[in-house]
Amino acid sequence: MEFGDLTVVVGPQASGKSILLATLKLVLDRDHIHHTFARHNVTFNGGGNDMAAFLGGYFGKGMAALRKDGSAIAWKGKEVLLASLVRYRKRPKAPEEKVFFIPAQRVVSLPGGVSQHFSNFNYGDPYVLRHFSDTVHNLLQNEFGAKAELFPQSGRLNNTLRQPISDHLFGGANLEIDTREFTKTLVIRVPGHEAGLPFLAWSAGQREFTPLLLGIYWLCPAGAVSRREGLEWVVIEEPEMGLHPQAIATLLLLVLELMRRGYRVVISTHSPVVLDMVWALRQFQELGSDESLVRELFGLRATANAKALAKSALAKSYRVYFFDRNQAVRDISRLDPGAESGAEAEWGGLVGFASRAGEMVAKAVNRQRAEQSRSARSGRKEPVA
Repeated sequence: MEFGDLTVVVGPQASGKSILLATLKLVLDRDHIHHTFARHNVTFNGGGNDMAAFLGGYFGKGMAALRKDGSAIAWKGKEVLLASLVRYRKRPKAPEEKVFFIPAQRVVSLPGGVSQHFSNFNYGDPYVLRHFSDTVHNLLQNEFGAKAELFPQSGRLNNTLRQPISDHLFGGANLEIDTREFTKTLVIRVPGHEAGLPFLAWSAGQREFTPLLLGIYWLCPAGAVSRREGLEWVVIEEPEMGLHPQAIATLLLLVLELMRRGYRVVISTHSPVVLDMVWALRQFQELGSDESLVRELFGLRATANAKALAKSALAKSYRVYFFDRNQAVRDISRLDPGAESGAEAEWGGLVGFASRAGEMVAKAVNRQRAEQSRSARSGRKEPVA
């Protein structure tokens, strides 16, 4: 695989997408991962039987079975030994993290609207979930510790991004921290209602989106600093979960903002909306379009921030890969609906059912017309000689 500024991976469940993304983080952040485990008193002494223990602790319990004879990992053309990834090398200072991972299980990081630190989880819970949850917990306890309102915030994101979030995700309500019961709990405060809505009363999309938004806050600090020092990559698993297409488009604006700030983003998805954006942006690039069409695509006004975001999107590179069980990964970046390959023409299966539905409806219409034509012919009287 060749990664772009935005790389999207698609494919059915259990086709290896999550393993790839977790392995990418392991290759780039091996020392940081071991340091985090050790800081929380979880250690693995590389080699021997400890390899299975580490793989279970990192990928998730039972996932040690993913390693088979003949498995190999390569990065930038060089083989990476699995044994070297398992081995802990103690460092005099904390290693830098390069990959920030927002997992598919992110809603688990806020049970009941209360953040969870690393040690709240058990051995065998995936590392990427534990680390993401710990980051959100630290953000809420420290950086936002004295603030009640989380969204909207004038110092977090600009209005080009805040307004669509308000319109399509929170419906004009505010996201706040409630400390009245001596625990920092997230609530949604609806105008005109004194009591905030508790976590389980939120929509499924709001529960899925909120931890993702907090991850975006972490990546986009307030003030003059545009990004977190050392972080180069952002992985987001299934960002569309629970969201209406308009909300997914809003989320994609946040992805473009991450790219504008210099992060390389990798997404796994089951949503054709994500590929709609990639296809449109690649078409705009090939046709030499200007930033106005990008703004129209997302319904953005011609503000300075919107123009900068749209212009940045046209300057980035985009890659799409299709994962299928028991087959090699395929590059479908062109997303050509007329491609000979079904994997590319049907966008990794994301628009295949819609295409078949259209074909079947057209077939039903043709059959009805043919039947009406036969009925009309059989009802005619024979002419008299």
